[in-house]
Amino acid sequence: MPLTIAADQTPCGVLFDVFKRQGGISHKELASLILSERPLADGRSPVNRASDRTWLSHFVVRAPIGSLQPRYFKDHGLAAQRVLSRLRSRVGFTMTYEKVIDLICGEAGEAMDRALSLCHQDVALYRNALTRFQLGSGYTTGERAEALMVLFVAVGCSANVPYAVRYTIEYVERSFGGRAGTPESSSFAPEATVASGVACEPRPIGLMRIEDGYLVGVPHWIAADSEGVRIGALACGENDITDVEPDVSAEHVLVRWGGEDAGWTVRDLGSTNGTELLRASDGACVELAFDEDVELHAGDELRLGASTAFVVLGGVAGR
Repeated sequence: MPLTIAADQTPCGVLFDVFKRQGGISHKELASLILSERPLADGRSPVNRASDRTWLSHFVVRAPIGSLQPRYFKDHGLAAQRVLSRLRSRVGFTMTYEKVIDLICGEAGEAMDRALSLCHQDVALYRNALTRFQLGSGYTTGERAEALMVLFVAVGCSANVPYAVRYTIEYVERSFGGRAGTPESSSFAPEATVASGVACEPRPIGLMRIEDGYLVGVPHWIAADSEGVRIGALACGENDITDVEPDVSAEHVLVRWGGEDAGWTVRDLGSTNGTELLRASDGACVELAFDEDVELHAGDELRLGASTAFVVLGGVAGR
């Protein structure tokens, strides 16, 4: 039997409330970022119902514990990337990675502790995981913010701490190539900063397949000092990506570092069935024109043809 708790005290209710109050993301907008595109029994998907305030309130935001269905949500890692990108690009609510970390680990995020406690979850385990991802060695500030966002979204959507922690650990291992290390005594000291006027090494990016709304496989990492990577059914370069469906052209798109001014870009190479870029920053879907470079950012989604999609991951310099 579902556990009846006030909407603003359930993990999912807290998830929606925190992002609305602290990040300026409305319930409808957050729903568009975290709900699944997979059709339900009546043929409509949860994300298509995001504009139905009654349905969204009753079946998601205010749903009793135990009644929320996992199939309502897209992959937590993908959802977290989009929420993070939206927080960092909203006019008037732009957040640095440091502010995102403070949002989840600080006073505002403590509402999640109370909600988890009310539904008899292990709050100590959740807090231990927050601390590991916030202070564990070996991660950049951006990676810490991303890992914490994944955990916050996963626990808010599932109301299941052990599941959310396991999911986030696997996400970090797969995406960042590392484990959540034990914080050292000195980990409370601020991270070293780059001296003024010294150029930072460009961060690599990763491309990871999305199938049925879930991240699958491992990231394909692309270094800024490479000539770029082609994605296509018959792409033959050493680091090219061929993990695609049959309607993808032989050489469909080129992803490469375009220099400090352009950043990471994608170019359609004259594909037969087209390429779309779903921007995480504003949710806009852009159709790529032939032979024109378009900027790529972490959280963006590349759609090649009808059924091949990749999400863009941010990387670490030197990895």
